Amino acid sequence: MHLIEDLYLGWQPLTHTISCPNPTWNTVELRHDDGVRPLLRDAEPHSCTNELCGHENTVSRVQVRLLCDDCQTVYTLAGEGLGIACTTTALTGWGQPPREVGGVWLWPGQPVTAEGEPHDYLVTRDRGPVTRANLAGLITSYRDSEGRPRWIAGADLNPEGAHQVHSLRFTHSSAGLETLEDAARWVGTHREQLTPALVVAV
Repeated sequence: MHLIEDLYLGWQPLTHTISCPNPTWNTVELRHDDGVRPLLRDAEPHSCTNELCGHENTVSRVQVRLLCDDCQTVYTLAGEGLGIACTTTALTGWGQPPREVGGVWLWPGQPVTAEGEPHDYLVTRDRGPVTRANLAGLITSYRDSEGRPRWIAGADLNPEGAHQVHSLRFTHSSAGLETLEDAARWVGTHREQLTPALVVAV
């Protein structure tokens, strides 16, 4: 389970040339093979104090390459011992299109169960990609003392903000709201609805 901010924030796009007429990747390929570790001296086998290391003279390598046919840009990403996971946008949340609710755009997080709905959303005021610069807020669900589903929202991203939701801090926080739509509308007009500080740890 990933925090929703880790699904959207901190990722750097692989850029094309400035004049590229169609900045999309036409070819994405994966190569997986075994490489040989260079020997430091004589013919001694590889050894180290890392308990997670197999102490072998070979290493599993993974390379990913991307090609743009229009601007002829090629990226090759390589690393040792990388894990590979194939999943769907329904299971990650990330990769699904946002939906407009209450005048803002909601970007889904990872659902708790395979068939479930996301329990949190990042909020932007336009449909552009999610960045810290255009992040308007975060909405997350919880259950109150009577077990009823409720939604709270943080708005106005601010590292010094009084309200913490997950690992992000906001200037403003809502009270518990009955529906996701209520929370989305609150983010759109949050400056008129200030409440005491609230910290939510999920």
